[in-house]
Amino acid sequence: MNSRELALLFGIFYAGLGLLGLMPGNSALLGLLPDNLPLALLHLTMGAWALAAYFGHGSTQSYARSAAFILAALGLMGMVDGLDTFFGLMPLYGANVWLHLFSAALAGFVGWSPQTGERRGLAGDRRRAVRAFATERREGSFDRRSSAYIPTA
Repeated sequence: MNSRELALLFGIFYAGLGLLGLMPGNSALLGLLPDNLPLALLHLTMGAWALAAYFGHGSTQSYARSAAFILAALGLMGMVDGLDTFFGLMPLYGANVWLHLFSAALAGFVGWSPQTGERRGLAGDRRRAVRAFATERREGSFDRRSSAYIPTA
């Protein structure tokens, strides 16, 4: 998975999670994730930012790295007593801890993994090597055109 695919995945997932959280009467998404308006807006913002990066309005790699820090901070805050409600604003406890930590780990893995777009960058430019071999073969000691042997008919 590369950072562009991660941005699309996170964009769809977190925007959907944010939109579900904005529906009235949802205090827990799917009965599993505690939710309220500020947390729904945060998820919606993370999703919109991911989709904007996917569509070219920013770097997907910098999004993945930033999301890793933000989501890790939210996950760790959910494990600390007193910070698990973000000073009474957002419920970061329960399954939200695992959601944020898993998302942070995935974003960190993708954000800091080496980008291997083109193989030529790893082994050097193969065109130069082919050109050097072809030059040696045509103009070197193995050139048949300059041979002393000339067949007679």
